[in-house]
Order: sequence, then C-alpha cells, then structure tokens
Amino acid sequence: MTLRKKIAALAIVTATGLFAAADMNSVSVLVDKINNTKDTQTKTELMEKLHAKLAVMNKKDLATAQELVDKKLKVTEETKNN
Repeated sequence: MTLRKKIAALAIVTATGLFAAADMNSVSVLVDKINNTKDTQTKTELMEKLHAKLAVMNKKDLATAQELVDKKLKVTEETKNN
C-alpha cells in the first residue's frame, strides 16, 4: 500500500471517529434538553429529533447511543408515550 493510500485510509478512519463522537454529543445534549424542559410540546419535538437522530445511526453507534439514552433520560409520562 502506498503512502498516499495509507494516509487516505487514516483520514477516513479519523473522520468517522470524529463524526461518531459528535453524534454521541448531540444525543447527550438532546437528552439533557428533554430532561430540563417543562413544556409538553417542546418535549415532544425534542423526542422526535432524538428518534430521528437515532434512526440514521449505524448499528455500533446506535447501541452506544441507546445505552446513553437509557442511562440519562428521565422517564415521565410524556417521554414514556413517545
């Protein structure tokens, strides 16, 4: 493998790792916002955003994100129904 190919492969792996970390951070932020809001409509909109974000994750990241949500999300009647 030439040096260019090795550098390109390394760049792809690094970018993928950064993208996954950014996704986990955005999931964490959404969960925090859901936990901190009192307005039912806002909470529902945030839950929809969270579901949409989880729907486009790959299997490995989805499992990690789901663990994060299960750990951090405070279950209320509104969050249980969504």
